[in-house]
Amino acid sequence: MKIFFLNEWGYLRWVAPSCLFLSTLLYCGCGHFKRTQSNLANSVLRVTATIQYPDLHRPWLKKQPFTREGLATIIEGGRLLVTADLVAHSTYIELEKPEDGPKGTAVVEAIDEECDLAVLKPVDKDILNGTTPLQLSTNICAGSKIDVLQLEPNGTPALSSAVITTVAVMSYPAENAAYLLYRAAGSIPQREGSFVIPALHEDKLAGLVVRYDPRIQAADIIPAPIIGRFLTESTKPGYSGLARAGLSWEPLRGTTLREWMGAGSDRIGVFVTSLDSEGPSEKAGLKKGDLIMKVDGKSIDGDGNYTDPTLGKITFNNLASLGKSPGDRINIEYFRTTGVGTGIIGTANVTLSGRNPSAEISPSILENDSIPYMFLGGLLFQELSRPYLREWGPNWRKDAPLNLLYLDEFQKEFPRTQKRFVILSAVLPTPETIGMENLGNSLVEKVNGRPIHCLADIAEAAKHPDKGFDRIDLEGSSGPVYLDAATLNEVENLVRERYGVPESTPKSQGLIP
Repeated sequence: MKIFFLNEWGYLRWVAPSCLFLSTLLYCGCGHFKRTQSNLANSVLRVTATIQYPDLHRPWLKKQPFTREGLATIIEGGRLLVTADLVAHSTYIELEKPEDGPKGTAVVEAIDEECDLAVLKPVDKDILNGTTPLQLSTNICAGSKIDVLQLEPNGTPALSSAVITTVAVMSYPAENAAYLLYRAAGSIPQREGSFVIPALHEDKLAGLVVRYDPRIQAADIIPAPIIGRFLTESTKPGYSGLARAGLSWEPLRGTTLREWMGAGSDRIGVFVTSLDSEGPSEKAGLKKGDLIMKVDGKSIDGDGNYTDPTLGKITFNNLASLGKSPGDRINIEYFRTTGVGTGIIGTANVTLSGRNPSAEISPSILENDSIPYMFLGGLLFQELSRPYLREWGPNWRKDAPLNLLYLDEFQKEFPRTQKRFVILSAVLPTPETIGMENLGNSLVEKVNGRPIHCLADIAEAAKHPDKGFDRIDLEGSSGPVYLDAATLNEVENLVRERYGVPESTPKSQGLIP
């Protein structure tokens, strides 16, 4: 989750996860109450999650634990709704009733880091005695008034008024994901335990506040319609995310490209820039360069919007993520150029799917708490991912190695055979690695003459040394590197002893299930 705050110079900065809270503004007392304070307190529980992320630079270790505190909204079925960011990679989740009530623990029942939602299940359901689950509000639109619910230190509920200013498909914390989002204007005061807080509309849950910028007093809210879809889909076996068509697009503006395509001025839509490998749209026959004109019979304008009877103009991605389930079909009408100034109109029946991690060469999300890695002597290999790049801090897009940023940004331009980018992530000091200290964060192209498309390829290639040596070819002029195969076991034993690395086996390293 990303929450903005002003520092002492008045510029926006990121706040460390262990000290996140909403706003640095003074409370103006402008909230109002529709329900009694006791009733409001009966619909939330305090949540304290102990988080311990894997250490991507030392993948056999975990980072120091820290805690996050927020409010869990009680929903039907004895479940609790929070953001995924509050409980992802948690080792312990504690629950507490607002007014120093009974305490308990919870486990994660369902989680989706893309749409930033999670459902918790109390271990002891007695903590829910006397509570009132909240229903979802389905009649929110621009101009609707909401109340953001927080708790005073003594457990007394406090409401802050805000107004929905924007209802649109916008970027979520996962960055690669864009779903329906509310943006609200209002002053949200500083209070403890506000990593995630509910927003109410007419005594129902309007959404969860996930970002707040006190400079402009604007809050981003995961809306009730997305919450409802997540609650429905996440109960299904094999849930892997909300429905999607597996394509990227850009607006098509101006006349030059349109004339070259042969689309003419009467054909309006958006330009397909990429397709997920073996994804829904590619399987349905869509191609890069197609002009999408209609989706499920709804005309698409040059910015990718259609007119929704409730939401107004909104991006057509919403038709899949909010209106459909994985496995449902969506009809796309497109125009495809056949040469300069000519083209044809076609239709594609796209069977939607959830998130497909194998479609990403540089994954945007960690699938679990175990980071696959492998040692050859003192050389540490692992697969590139967006979380690995984020290890360079809030300004990772500037501070991370440029070669790795390039791979992550343009991963869809690489051949389909490239399953993952394998990098030499670190060079640990050993007698064999003297002089190799500057080779870290290089892309591995080949090992012993075999192309490397995933980490398991290195494990296989290492079984076939060339004349007693392992040859490692790195990108550019960084290699090759030669290791004496006869001494690898001895060096790896030294590495394990010095750095506390567990026994080096494919299973412990995550190379096999």
